[in-house]
Amino acid sequence: MWSALLCGTALAQAETTYPAKLSRQERLQLEQMVCGERYGLAVAAIDAQAFEANGQAHFADVRCRPHAQLQGRPLYYVAQCGRDGRQWRCDATETETSVALKERELIVRPGSVAPDKAADALRKISGYGFFQGNSIDRALESTCNLGMGDRPDLMEISCRKWSVTVSFWCPQISAAIPCPRVIYMRKHK
Repeated sequence: MWSALLCGTALAQAETTYPAKLSRQERLQLEQMVCGERYGLAVAAIDAQAFEANGQAHFADVRCRPHAQLQGRPLYYVAQCGRDGRQWRCDATETETSVALKERELIVRPGSVAPDKAADALRKISGYGFFQGNSIDRALESTCNLGMGDRPDLMEISCRKWSVTVSFWCPQISAAIPCPRVIYMRKHK
């Protein structure tokens, strides 16, 4: 049920929201819930939003300070939290990092994919050009969530507007058929 609340919150966030201020106590509470209790880390940033201008915060994206490096980029934990009356509740934390593509940074949440494998695959496929007439690079729009697919050789990527499936099973590797390979792309409705 709590996930449904945050999902509804995320949908509302896509509509009109306003920056909100948190009390010192709320900031400390969110820092402890997301970063401190489990990881012993301090908070790096909290982006609190409200549904009314100058209103009480309804949800907050919490980012912890980096705990490791991946190819020169910080790895850090993030979580989305929502207010249920007076009580704050947070979804499970996820690891987040950025991946340097040709001309931009892509924010990535590797999920069940090893972060270095995710970064390497994203860097490679972003340079492939097109898949069935669609630009792969344009489909990779922050924030991208990744996970291993139904089979151990498949990686699922869900970005803002697109879903992409990548296969690490490559029977023939050549310049014309690179590996990993994109095997499916679909625009979200």
